[in-house]
Amino acid sequence: MGFLNLTKKGVALALSAQLVLATQAVTLAEAQMVGTDAAISKYTAMANRSVLMDELQRSEVREQIIELGVDPAEAEQRLAALSDEEISTILTQMENDSAGADIVGTLFTVFIILLVTDLLCFTRIFNFTRCIR
Repeated sequence: MGFLNLTKKGVALALSAQLVLATQAVTLAEAQMVGTDAAISKYTAMANRSVLMDELQRSEVREQIIELGVDPAEAEQRLAALSDEEISTILTQMENDSAGADIVGTLFTVFIILLVTDLLCFTRIFNFTRCIR
């Protein structure tokens, strides 16, 4: 009977120690509030990376990279190594340097030129203008 009590106590002690150690490992994790800005910037950075990777996968871009003597796999590795700020800078530069991106500005400039030529009696395009004479 004494040996059985000693075995039960030993098993109970081992299980108690295991339970205490398991709960200690769980309480080491700390939860913190994540701000909206941090969450948005994280997902924006991920979206920016995927946009650049998608552009790199296009056949025209791949052909141009190979034509310039760059291995596409190396270009993907270098793109993956860029920081979030560098990727956002590249995307901003791509948006600003797009050909024909400022259509509204171009149309406004053409409208002003035609309006001035109508006012100076060189053309007669707009009905709401009168010649300056």
